[in-house]
Amino acid sequence: MTAWWWPKRPVRVPRAWAAGLLAGLGAVLFAASAALLKAGAVGWDLSLFRILNEVPLAVASVLTPFVHLFLPVGIVIAVVLIACYVVAWNRSILPLAAGAVAAAAAWALANVAKVIANRPRPYQVVADAVLRQHPAHGTSFPSSHTAVTVAVVLALVPFLPRVLAWVAITYAVLVGWSRVYLGVHYPLDVLAGAGIGMAVGGVVLLALGVLLRRAGEAAQSRAAAPG
Repeated sequence: MTAWWWPKRPVRVPRAWAAGLLAGLGAVLFAASAALLKAGAVGWDLSLFRILNEVPLAVASVLTPFVHLFLPVGIVIAVVLIACYVVAWNRSILPLAAGAVAAAAAWALANVAKVIANRPRPYQVVADAVLRQHPAHGTSFPSSHTAVTVAVVLALVPFLPRVLAWVAITYAVLVGWSRVYLGVHYPLDVLAGAGIGMAVGGVVLLALGVLLRRAGEAAQSRAAAPG
């Protein structure tokens, strides 16, 4: 297969049932988070926020410089670097397209949910919350940074070497943690964002599997056809 979009290295797309399960689990995670928020069962959410946000000064002096890697600029740089690597590694534009679709879908869904939930940011309503970045735009639930990062990472994982795939997944987890540490999200917001990212990522993986399978079958048919 010599098409410009066809990956030149093997792509480890999960089976359809696994991708579907991932998407389903993400949808359930988001729905459960939204139900907890609507029911007002968020006392544990505030307690966990305080544990992750209000750390001792000695700990904060170490974490705060480190957390710059997970600010919006850091996220954009990380995503661009990963995308450029997978394009060069696979000599294909398909990973870039998959990541772009995942990012756009996760961002749109998260922002629709933000408008509906209309949850204030923790630093706006929690008296002792520590804000470690400039005030964030929009509302708190869900975390769009987490949603987009998780979705993009899952879309790109099939195109990455295994070690780098785990590095990317770890980075996505740390992005979620950083949103609480920075004071701009509650843990429940992060869980909801992760749910959106998982759901979108699972759907993108399903679509990738179908696309690559059909393209491979078409290539085999052309190769088998009499010349």
